[in-house]
Amino acid sequence: MGSGDIQSLADLSNSFEVVRTMGITPVTKDAILRLVVAALAPVVPLTLTMMPMEELLKKLFGICFRDPS
Repeated sequence: MGSGDIQSLADLSNSFEVVRTMGITPVTKDAILRLVVAALAPVVPLTLTMMPMEELLKKLFGICFRDPS
């Protein structure tokens, strides 16, 4: 007879745990990264036909490693 009350408390505890671990937004860093990769994947071959790989890498390194000041 008492097992129903214990199960209800366990269900309530699980519900609180789910709410506690929820994020503010449904979008995660992983989802954004996947979206960026999916959006850039078709652009990369097109970019390589327009400029040489060497020039593209120089520009990318310049953007990534430039001095912020």
